[in-house]
Amino acid sequence: MKPRIHILSTGGTLGMLRGDPGPLAPSEVAGDVLRYVAGLESEVDLTAEALWNLDSSDMGPEHWSRLAVTIASRLRDVDGVVVLHGTDTMAWTAAALSFALSGLPNPVVLTGAQRPIAWVRTDARQNVVHSVLCAAMPIPEVCVYFGRWLFRGNRVSKTSIESYEAFESPDCPPLIEMGVEVRHIEPARPAGGALRVDARFDSAVAIVPVIPGSDGRSLDAAVAQGLRGVVVQAFGSGNVPQAGWPAAIRRAVDAGLQVVVHSQCLRGHVQLDAYQGGRAALDAGAFGSGAMTLECATVKLMHGLGIGLRGAALRAWYATDLAGEGA
Repeated sequence: MKPRIHILSTGGTLGMLRGDPGPLAPSEVAGDVLRYVAGLESEVDLTAEALWNLDSSDMGPEHWSRLAVTIASRLRDVDGVVVLHGTDTMAWTAAALSFALSGLPNPVVLTGAQRPIAWVRTDARQNVVHSVLCAAMPIPEVCVYFGRWLFRGNRVSKTSIESYEAFESPDCPPLIEMGVEVRHIEPARPAGGALRVDARFDSAVAIVPVIPGSDGRSLDAAVAQGLRGVVVQAFGSGNVPQAGWPAAIRRAVDAGLQVVVHSQCLRGHVQLDAYQGGRAALDAGAFGSGAMTLECATVKLMHGLGIGLRGAALRAWYATDLAGEGA
């Protein structure tokens, strides 16, 4: 029996066409993807449906929640799910699904394209074909396929707007390379327990970059705006300027804001006890993001707040590796 794979289309460049005149915009192609991947039926039993047809920059936590519930429902009847998604926020959605869906029995693979599937010169067809084939493998986790790589979904960032290999996984090797041969690189996480869905996310979260010479007053503004969580993009391994920032972090934490310190560097682990600036942030009540990407660090905070965690309970939960995110 051939594997049963279901495609869920959410929009993105893959299903867009250019206006006459005008920019690329969602089109009817998104709901008719199967005709562009003729031949796959020899390998899998393939079905598809369009959930919505959005530029991914318009997707948010409410879409993540609806998508997670839909995926869990479809996985009762198929061996894998492929989600067609715009590239701009694919890493965010993949991270969200990795936390919202625990105990996955089968793969969930997100993919998209840099050029529409209806164009002659496109990366879309290969990405869809290879994503479907990966979704038929025993890889029970949320993944992103792009270029020639299958990545762990919560370990990727989009790093190029012009390359067909638009995603990187800075501190986690790819799971699979789809070249002339299929090369397995990083072992998949084992399946565990029954499938559970908890798709709660708190959107009252912001990212605040540290700029040389700044004093942290942006955190006071975050408190005044009623935010519940902030990811501070610090320098290096988690350093903040010692003039102003530790005091601002303490004021924010005392006011109930949950403060995560991330790095402005693409690679490496946040270690808040490595330098005085990071240690000062730690002593003021912040906690670090470990090896997570910016997207994952932010989404995990949104999820932790969404499920009701605060203070020490949130800190302990956030430091636990839940879905291979590298906490």
